[in-house]
Amino acid sequence: MNELILVGVVSSLDDIRYSPANIPIRNLTIHFEDSSKKHFFKFVEFEINALVIGDLVKEGFKINETYQFKGFLDRKSKKSNQLLFHIQEYKLRSK
Repeated sequence: MNELILVGVVSSLDDIRYSPANIPIRNLTIHFEDSSKKHFFKFVEFEINALVIGDLVKEGFKINETYQFKGFLDRKSKKSNQLLFHIQEYKLRSK
């Protein structure tokens, strides 16, 4: 099963664009940092490129806010090996 749940901060946010079928699409970057260190033997920090499509785009994101994201990983394109996080659900998290 390809499912990813990630709590992170929106570090960058592209403008909304539209597919040829007029479906809204938005790219963003999520910054993850493990500050608890409870479950890891080392400090983990990374950024991941993400994509939101459809009605979720209209709900809106804010830069520097913490969200819980749920979705899946897929290649950026058929010819690319870069991964892209496709967000299917998200909710604002308190810090």
